Amino acid sequence: MAKRDAAGHKTLADAVRELIGTEDNRRNVHKLLGLEVEPELPPTLASLLEAIGKAGRDETPSCMGHLADL
Repeated sequence: MAKRDAAGHKTLADAVRELIGTEDNRRNVHKLLGLEVEPELPPTLASLLEAIGKAGRDETPSCMGHLADL
């Protein structure tokens, strides 16, 4: 990725990286933009959430079978 654009300015990504480079700046940016940091889930909860998501993706919608009866 280019470090500078055609006009010689920093890329947006580099400017943001510099802006959030320190913990103080990171907190200020979060506050100004109204961003929330999602806490990392413990491994047991993360694996449970993944299992629930997988089960939901694997499940065939039950209403589709009822459409054939109509």
